[in-house]
Amino acid sequence: MKSCYSVCAATVVAMLFSVNAAAATSSWSYEHPKVTSGEVQIRTACMMPVEGKLSKLGMKGREGMTKEAETWSTTLQSVVESHLKLAGVSLIAAPGTSDSNASDEELRQLQLRLQEKYDGISAQIESKPKEIGKSRYTLGDEVALLPCTAKADVLIFVGGQGQVLTGGKATFGFLVAGPSSSMAHLALTMVDAKSGEILAFVRMDNAGNFVADSEKAYGKALDKQFNKMKIGTTGNSAKK
Repeated sequence: MKSCYSVCAATVVAMLFSVNAAAATSSWSYEHPKVTSGEVQIRTACMMPVEGKLSKLGMKGREGMTKEAETWSTTLQSVVESHLKLAGVSLIAAPGTSDSNASDEELRQLQLRLQEKYDGISAQIESKPKEIGKSRYTLGDEVALLPCTAKADVLIFVGGQGQVLTGGKATFGFLVAGPSSSMAHLALTMVDAKSGEILAFVRMDNAGNFVADSEKAYGKALDKQFNKMKIGTTGNSAKK
């Protein structure tokens, strides 16, 4: 007869695999009424460098995943860009010195200032997204100093944050208490490329293998939200 330990362990592993297989991505968005009405058309976009942060949670505590986070950031950038294109949004080359009198260092400092401004209000945007419709959030017209925004409708910020559980921690959480699966969220914010006004915010949450398969984790959710927002050639802007 198999020991209770081996039987229980096998059962837990099977259940964890079942949970991960069924894991889905929940998503929501809030956009300024002038976006969904077509008053403001989003057909072109410039993306800021994606910031992906990962940590590993095991039985001995939490540790950083710097190298994996860098790879995840690159993957997330690719996934978001591909689904923007699928929605019919043209992407302008990322911030650079082309067509600008600014030096590399001046542009780097500008990007840092804009990222800091965004980081400073991102929590407010997420906690009170309806304020977007009241034009309460802005990064200021300094965004227009980025070379890529001259030909873009919006500047896009994308940030991801994930917690990866070890097998032991997941099993412990399932049997006793605490988290039992890896979790991550992805946030995307669209900013008017000339005025700096926040026009839209999207949040997606996934429990599962979001690092190894970011496309599966977020692809359909991105399509759903972009369609809801009526951007690119898939919505109201295409009819204007």
